Amino acid sequence: MAAAGDACFEVLDALGLCRLTRRAGDLDGAVPLRVAKACVPLLEGNAFGLQITLARPIEVQRRLGSLRAEPAGEHREALLRAHRAALPRLVTQGFLAPEGAWHRALRGGIAWTCRAGLGPPRLRLWTGLLVRPDPGLWLRVAGAANRRNVLIDVSEAYLADDGAFVPLVVELRVRDEAPRVLRLEGEIGCVAPVLPDVQIEACALADAPEVGRAHAAFYDARYFAVKKGEVTRKYRRLVGGKARAGEGRAGAGGAEEGSVEEGSAGPARARLVVAGPGAPEIAEVTEVTTAAGPDPVPWRGGARRLQSIVVRNAVPFRATFDGHTLAVAPEAPRLAEGAAAVERTFARVFGEDFVAANRGALWYLTKYFTPHPPGEPHFFVKPWAFTTTPPGWSSLLEGIHGEGYDVMRGVVATDVFFATPAVFHVRRIGAAIEVPEGAPLLRVLPIPRDLLRAGFREARFLDG
Repeated sequence: MAAAGDACFEVLDALGLCRLTRRAGDLDGAVPLRVAKACVPLLEGNAFGLQITLARPIEVQRRLGSLRAEPAGEHREALLRAHRAALPRLVTQGFLAPEGAWHRALRGGIAWTCRAGLGPPRLRLWTGLLVRPDPGLWLRVAGAANRRNVLIDVSEAYLADDGAFVPLVVELRVRDEAPRVLRLEGEIGCVAPVLPDVQIEACALADAPEVGRAHAAFYDARYFAVKKGEVTRKYRRLVGGKARAGEGRAGAGGAEEGSVEEGSAGPARARLVVAGPGAPEIAEVTEVTTAAGPDPVPWRGGARRLQSIVVRNAVPFRATFDGHTLAVAPEAPRLAEGAAAVERTFARVFGEDFVAANRGALWYLTKYFTPHPPGEPHFFVKPWAFTTTPPGWSSLLEGIHGEGYDVMRGVVATDVFFATPAVFHVRRIGAAIEVPEGAPLLRVLPIPRDLLRAGFREARFLDG
């Protein structure tokens, strides 16, 4: 396992088209002051991974059902020359197999169209980078969340450890509302190391009562009394280890209560603790990208597995933002039914007196929706389930976007705090977004905290 800040993969830059950059958690001062003071999960979500950043603009064109990408303006000829020079060096020096699938794909240019069945065309854009994760690790490729070009969607991909360099390709879909010629600049994706040894088991709240008690201890009466007038910073103190002897004590399945141990070794045995209807699903990565070629292949890693939790919407709703007020209109009978089921679950496990004494903590779940202050196009959806991870492990909350909205990326220390809310960012003004029951909202992926800050080493051509 890498120590915090250590490099855990190699990067060879063959073209000078893209570079890997780090974000500041406050997006260089772009987040609201209240968020910068208090919302640690969102700040860590902003800073997560390394951003795949274009050093030169790219123009994407739609033509006759296919997509083309070329450098914009005066950069075109320079990049074409760099491409022609790089491929022979990559093959000769063993970075690419001669006449292999990667060599054949990249020979046609920096981008090419692919299609799954009758689905829309997707563009595979080679960043000009080749990457090699350290033994035992994978690299996860996804979109540039929380600050992104909303006219493109980036496919999630996993680059498996096979000891060889793999071209770093971003597969993207151009949305229908985009212009025929779309200019791409800046951040187009994100790459981050993950540990492919994560197994998740589902259980009922009755089988993990310490999780319910920890939830009630965090959202106690004092929390809500302070929150009425100011930012509580309780989560920040909890994760920082300053709440161990007082408020907000919370343990994770046998770990010392309140402890956050960095860099704990061993596989992750995470738990999905279900407290109401609409239980999330446990998903597993079954395909990975390797040095064999750009098309994903089945993962046959035996005991090494990478599982995640897919959170789906439990209550159909509509939401409208007018620039000042964000109004959420849920299907009231469905919300009442689900809320009652959550309350019955807590009453069965802890008793009616516990429910009465911890009404605020129950409201966190049973209200399901929590708005932000006026003027902000955000609101929370609170799943009726919890996630726990071993000491030293956090969970990436990867939002799944829909028409007219994004669900934002966050990072939660799920070894001491177990709620995994979906934070919506409404992009439409005046017109409602609609989110049906069962719509995917989040993918929750456990990750060792030392990997959240891991970097990379620069590789060089052998004749460089």
